[in-house]
Amino acid sequence: MSFVNPEAGRAVSRGVARNVPLSFVYAFLMDFSMTAPIWVLYLRDERGFSMTQITFLEVPLFLLIVFAEVPTGAIADRYGRRTSLVLASSILALSMYVYGAARDYALILASNLAWALAFAFRSGADTALLYDSLKALGREGDFPRVVGRLWALRSTAALGGLLLGAPIAAATSYSFVILLTAGVVAVAMGVALWMREVRGRAVSASLGRTSRSGYLETLGAGVREVLGEPALRALFLFSGVMAVAAAGPLQLLQQPWLTAHQVATPKLGLLQAGAHGASLLSALAAAGLSGRLGLRGALAILPLGLSLCCGLLGTFDHLSAGAAFLGIAAMAGLHEPLLSAEVNRRIESERRATALSVKQMFSNTLMATLWPIVGRSVDGVGLQPVFMAYALGALVVGGWSFRLWARADAEAI
Repeated sequence: MSFVNPEAGRAVSRGVARNVPLSFVYAFLMDFSMTAPIWVLYLRDERGFSMTQITFLEVPLFLLIVFAEVPTGAIADRYGRRTSLVLASSILALSMYVYGAARDYALILASNLAWALAFAFRSGADTALLYDSLKALGREGDFPRVVGRLWALRSTAALGGLLLGAPIAAATSYSFVILLTAGVVAVAMGVALWMREVRGRAVSASLGRTSRSGYLETLGAGVREVLGEPALRALFLFSGVMAVAAAGPLQLLQQPWLTAHQVATPKLGLLQAGAHGASLLSALAAAGLSGRLGLRGALAILPLGLSLCCGLLGTFDHLSAGAAFLGIAAMAGLHEPLLSAEVNRRIESERRATALSVKQMFSNTLMATLWPIVGRSVDGVGLQPVFMAYALGALVVGGWSFRLWARADAEAI
């Protein structure tokens, strides 16, 4: 017969409850990126790289994320999600400092690799810690609503970074903004240190349990669970296609498109901020949309919406066509809350961060494959044909992967 110390249990509950607001603070600091509106222009104009060089610079980043996603997810499951988040923020702060100070292509490449490692440590661990904290408090049913608010807050943080980053860059330099953002990220490390492990030693001791699965066992079980279930495989494939179809136009092509239409640097953040506002609103609406249309109905909107918006940018060479970026951002805002809630519902807690990392592998594998092609195409044929290629890919490949998942999900049910 085991006895639980009531006072220790209450202390654990208070610590776990603290994770929820701290998760929001951590997310805000990590996503308050003043580099977002200027990073392509920093590499192109301040460091003198072509679009081909810029996109090839990103390939090792995506590949490292691909190879590091699952191992770092398993580390989070085995050694603690808080530990993973501390590593993510500390590595990101250091790599951003080097990225902003370096002038050599090889050194920027090395900082990019460290940046990728930071992303991998954060990926899956943040939402897994939030879900398990809510579950420990008996509030796991609130996760779809809470994660929707979290994604909305992340969009708000990105919005703030966009509004401040471009004017500060215009008044100082692109590199100064990157160094300033590194300092903000360093503060997030302190926030992560204040969090409480839900399944860590303190919780286990209060419950009379100290054993946990080994790292390799956790890693293997998480990968087998995803690869062994057709519905999850297809869902992750669809998620990867949708993530790539939105990320390319928003993250890589939007800044060159705006400058090609004579938008001055101080206004870059303001115009890009509208896209993040659309992402914020759609993230808030994700749970309600899924409730009304069902998950399949809500996800079916994504390939259609992305195809229409990219097609508009590929058809009309006018500044007014930039409104399509709002639609692309809205699809991106819907994507993550919908997919995150479904994956967290399907996967066991012990392997959740690992499985979420497998989901990210699909996206980053596609990114590493396609971005160099996109960069060379922009240098060769211009922006409009590339937008049309994105429109066709979102419709054809996105529609095919959606049908693949819908069929597998129906068979599983």
